[in-house]
Amino acid sequence: MTDFETKAPGVHLEEIKAVGPIAGAGTSTAALIGTAKKDIPEADLGKPVAVTNWTAYVDRFDGFSEFGAEQPLALPHAVRGFFQNGGTMAYIVPVRDATGLDDALTSLTRTLDVSIVCLPGMTDFAVQKTVIDHCQEMGDRFAVLDGAREAGTPGNTEPLKTQREGLVTDRGFGALYWPWIRISDPGAPADEPARLTVPPSGHIAGVMARSDNERGVHKAPANEPVRGAVDLEVLLSDGEQAQLNNLGINALRIFPGGPPVVWGARALSTNTAWRFVNVRRLMAYISDSLLQGLRWATFEPNNKTLWKKLERTVTEFLTRVWQSGALFGETSAEAFYVKIDEELNPASVRKLGQVFIEIGVAPTTPAEHVVIQLGLWSGGVRVNEG
Repeated sequence: MTDFETKAPGVHLEEIKAVGPIAGAGTSTAALIGTAKKDIPEADLGKPVAVTNWTAYVDRFDGFSEFGAEQPLALPHAVRGFFQNGGTMAYIVPVRDATGLDDALTSLTRTLDVSIVCLPGMTDFAVQKTVIDHCQEMGDRFAVLDGAREAGTPGNTEPLKTQREGLVTDRGFGALYWPWIRISDPGAPADEPARLTVPPSGHIAGVMARSDNERGVHKAPANEPVRGAVDLEVLLSDGEQAQLNNLGINALRIFPGGPPVVWGARALSTNTAWRFVNVRRLMAYISDSLLQGLRWATFEPNNKTLWKKLERTVTEFLTRVWQSGALFGETSAEAFYVKIDEELNPASVRKLGQVFIEIGVAPTTPAEHVVIQLGLWSGGVRVNEG
């Protein structure tokens, strides 16, 4: 406030800070949990460390396992794949094994800018389910998980089906990706090139970050190339993928002349409303943005003036979301609604210090199947085939 004691008596004008628009929450920061090459002191295990590029990871955690290791560490390759594919910010949470997962997830409850959680190479569904439960409880993040590698025997998808049954939920806060990818071994001598098979989750998290930054979180992170991947451990047929897709398992595919691509956008949900990865992540983005952007209203007088401010602020934000293509409708009224009135907030509610806002949105869903109706056409008369 201005010190008016130093001014002459009179009327003074001072600008006040207006309620600003809601800024969209971040969607592309990943947390990657796993074992690093460097021996981490016990006191530092399970604690997130922020890194913004591969060099920063190497400086803090060292690089890959030794060349020729029988079981290369999954975490460093996942981190490198994340940054290769467009990721810009990650939290590395070092653990010795899956027994440290609870401590890691507890630490991540205090790391509020995380929106993607990966557990590279750990495919035990009981362990993975813990990560999905964490994401669901937090409400602002999504689990990107690896399919079981033992499903790599041609035609043997039973391990994947068992894994999926242990992970599927009603609310769909996670997704499963398979098969594992093959990359050029960065530790191999130049005159002895070699390949490694690594889990895809870190690379997929990077694809999500890239898609978010280029198109928006509402765009399904699919039909996107996986940078750094030179091959896949298993090449699926359309029929094999159809079975997996119906189970909500996202395939990586190689089509003639192209690189490995993400070719699925299903979340692990039994509820068709949460079938798609981008719908769940969009709703997490909207809810997180509203939670952050409406803190100014806490402890304000709970009256109609506040309600109007809240309605205007939320409407302005959702209008921007609709204009970005994230919501379906020719008009904003078709795409969303915001309700805050006495029906929702009677005196009994206001006496408890509460104010309720009801919001409905119509998210866009991906065109998972493009159907072409093909027939013969001759002289202006269409001839149907069959």
